[in-house]
Amino acid sequence: MTAKRPFALKSTPLLVGSVLLTAYGPWAAVDAHSQATALEEVIVTAQKRAQSIQDVPVAVTALSEDTLEANRVFSIEDISGLAPNALVRPTAGGTNIPEFTVRGRTSTGLVAGADKQVSIYLDDVYIGSARGTMFQLPDITRIEVLRGPQGTLFGRSATAGAVSITTRDPDGELGFRQDLGFGKNDHFRSRTTLDTPAWGPFSGYISYVMEERDGDVKNMAPGVKWDRTAFGFGVDTSPERLRDTDTESLFIALAFEPNDSFKMTYKYDHSTDTGTPDAQVLGSVTSQLDPLFAAAQNGDDVLSYAIYPSTKRPDKVLDAYSVERDQEVTGHSLVALWEINDDLAFKNITAYREAEVWQPSDISGLSGVQLGGGLGFCLVCSNAWSAGDQFSNETQLNFESDFVTVTGGLLYYEQNDKVGPPNTAGTVSNKVFFPGPNGYIVDPGNESRYFVDTKSYAAYVQGEFHVTEDIDVILGYRVTRDERETLVRNGTAPDFNDSTFDYKSTDSTYLVGLNYAFSEDFLVYGKYSTGYVPGGKIGPQEFDKEEALSFELGLKADFFNGRLRSNIALFDVTYKDPQNPSSGTIVASAIRDIDPELAAEFASYGTLIVPLGGDQDSQGVELELTALPLDGLTLGLVIGYVDDEYTDFSDVNAYSVGVPIYGGTYLPARSPEWNGNLSATYESAPLFDDTYLYFNVTGIWRDDMRFDPNPARSAAVPEYGFLESSEAGWMVNSRLALRQIRLGNFEGEVALWGRNLTDNDDPIYSLNLTAAVTANYMEERVYGIDFSVMF
Repeated sequence: MTAKRPFALKSTPLLVGSVLLTAYGPWAAVDAHSQATALEEVIVTAQKRAQSIQDVPVAVTALSEDTLEANRVFSIEDISGLAPNALVRPTAGGTNIPEFTVRGRTSTGLVAGADKQVSIYLDDVYIGSARGTMFQLPDITRIEVLRGPQGTLFGRSATAGAVSITTRDPDGELGFRQDLGFGKNDHFRSRTTLDTPAWGPFSGYISYVMEERDGDVKNMAPGVKWDRTAFGFGVDTSPERLRDTDTESLFIALAFEPNDSFKMTYKYDHSTDTGTPDAQVLGSVTSQLDPLFAAAQNGDDVLSYAIYPSTKRPDKVLDAYSVERDQEVTGHSLVALWEINDDLAFKNITAYREAEVWQPSDISGLSGVQLGGGLGFCLVCSNAWSAGDQFSNETQLNFESDFVTVTGGLLYYEQNDKVGPPNTAGTVSNKVFFPGPNGYIVDPGNESRYFVDTKSYAAYVQGEFHVTEDIDVILGYRVTRDERETLVRNGTAPDFNDSTFDYKSTDSTYLVGLNYAFSEDFLVYGKYSTGYVPGGKIGPQEFDKEEALSFELGLKADFFNGRLRSNIALFDVTYKDPQNPSSGTIVASAIRDIDPELAAEFASYGTLIVPLGGDQDSQGVELELTALPLDGLTLGLVIGYVDDEYTDFSDVNAYSVGVPIYGGTYLPARSPEWNGNLSATYESAPLFDDTYLYFNVTGIWRDDMRFDPNPARSAAVPEYGFLESSEAGWMVNSRLALRQIRLGNFEGEVALWGRNLTDNDDPIYSLNLTAAVTANYMEERVYGIDFSVMF
């Protein structure tokens, strides 16, 4: 570690070579393997340029390709728990929206017309809409999890942090790889990759992945047909199992490199997902449902339903409403890099993405109830549809001198989203479905459709001033102009009720930091940084921008000639005016007795933002240790701790969590106090020829996790408190592989793997429906075998 960390231009060939070798090891020459005697250098781009992770004054965890492979990380939700104080869960409804909790702040992006608190980047391209962001990519070389506000370099909607995904570039070497995997529940996965040789200045590769697996929860109501032809979606049938996997992904990369100073890279990704949603289980029921059950039992037919309330994953559920999702995601990006001279570089990133998701699902765990006359009933069912596209262009200039290293840029971003089925209900609450000629027909109910147009303009600059050989001062500033128009359409044709909400604001974020390098292996840093999520208005509720104000103190050090690496971060962050996604129906039911007119207005909106009011204060510590005690054996320890609380909350939110009725307070939910993981990786010396053994085991642990933010309500309504929290527990993943097996001119690999080996069956996400609480659960233990061949 040096006091002056040189800009990537002067060491680009070395850095690029290191990334390709360490991140895509299986493609290296057969004789490249050797037991390491020191921990490898890890290269990250957390400051928009390639640097050693030990030189970056950012709390960032870099997940290498080996780590991703060992833990079966194929989409964003699979990284949960691999970085301290960073958890990811799929939300209810099967629309592939990840919910993050980073440093105590929970982020979903569920509400159209509002932003999320954790931003996702794919090859430096910001992905705006949360819907459909859990898609698969076959050629990920590294995922960086950045914690804390990243407002200066990564922009708005990164108050809690950012996740940056990097795919590999073409290297101009002819290569082929075929992976085949088989496993539990008829699991099959195939990955085919072909690298082209260099054709003059051109090179490229193409990868195709498909994966299928039966779900882990049986559906007791399969084969129910739903006729949505009048709405443009055809006839669907409820599946035999929930949480089926059925995906395909195509990835193409092309590079143009006429000389050593200029390079253009085009990347294309396309993925489809026709799996089924998670099983949503009715975990607890309140007395509010008694009249429904009584009315049903007074009919011709006795109420027939199956409810398995449980704090653990069930084997079967009654879900007549959910069907296969239809998700399609496509992206294009073009990156131009021009190294003007040794000190100055120009980079431009142009990207276009589009995504469409259609997923009818039961989010209450109660669809299939038979009423009189064969009619069907669902407590809360979702008809989630969204279609959106985005365009962005970011221009960067990077400059380095003996005194300062500067990164600056300009960004234009445009996003257009349509959320809520064009001609059918967004969320159907307490609705009866009646038979049609081809199956059941939906009776439209609480229908909201959102049409959102967003534009954002930003300029940023961040400089690292090398005051002395040991001290750097970091100053960063960003100014952003946000413009958003949200049209909400309620009702059914032709009696639409349209409401338009405009939001325009210019906001700034900044960073002030100090780095002190005691030696090449010892860096201490401190910084104050800010971030924000834009405000807005949806329905009757206006919400201010959410701000994050963060102090962070960090230590990065290597010991024992590079055999022990430690990264420690202490943080104190205040989230001002935090935004809370909620259902209009839930808020309406909470305030109906207080303000009937306002309740009726809330009830006409499917989802909206309710400001929590006041501040959320979070303090904590993050520790990452990596050790190489013996040649070939690497041990890892990750510990995260966060203590967070709310200082106040809004009147509307107080009613929505029952404070005026039951008393109590509002506590952060889905944010465990402690979390972490233990890992061990062993690479043997060659067993024969160049063949060696690779073994990894990772145990991910989290503390108790509260679901209900108001413990007084849970105590007052015992049946409601059934899913008040999720117990502490482990999830263990492992992979055992025999690598670099000579097969003539080819190289082979065979591996055994397992995920969730302890079969943790705890709930990971809950949904408060006022009359009931539902949850989805950890996926069951899965295991299998992979075969690979390459040259």
